[in-house]
Amino acid sequence: MNKAIILTFATACSALLLAEPLSSQSIVVTPEVSHEAFVKKVSGDLNFQLGRAARWNEANTNGITIVRFTRDAQGEADNVRIYRKSGKYGLDRTAMRAVKRLESLDRVPIGTSEDQVYQANIVFASNDRNMARLTKKLAGEEAARLARGEDTHVFAFGSVAVPPSS
Repeated sequence: MNKAIILTFATACSALLLAEPLSSQSIVVTPEVSHEAFVKKVSGDLNFQLGRAARWNEANTNGITIVRFTRDAQGEADNVRIYRKSGKYGLDRTAMRAVKRLESLDRVPIGTSEDQVYQANIVFASNDRNMARLTKKLAGEEAARLARGEDTHVFAFGSVAVPPSS
């Protein structure tokens, strides 16, 4: 029997605080979504989509793929591109497919601009030890990126995926 072990870890980055002008014809009121709730929801959706898109369950397949994208008016991932390759085509393809299928981008935190850049940090690990090692590596890289002041406008979230075991 196959079982999937999926662990979510999320790293939130600050978003640009730009207000969207309202139409004079109608006022749309949507409930506020916190950054934490958004990260949790999207990370969970990403885990689900990675499970659906997974074709990477080879024995020693490990890597980190970072995908950046924007959100279109319908709340779907748009302009999806690999920001950092894992070095393994199958992992990168799986990450792209999972991000393109995200269904949780309909409600974003208030103050998020229309052209907000999102970043999916995805760790693929063949076992728990590799998962812990790569997660720690990614967390360090993200902390260093933020400390340098690079891409502080990027809204990041993450996911760790471990292939099904036989």
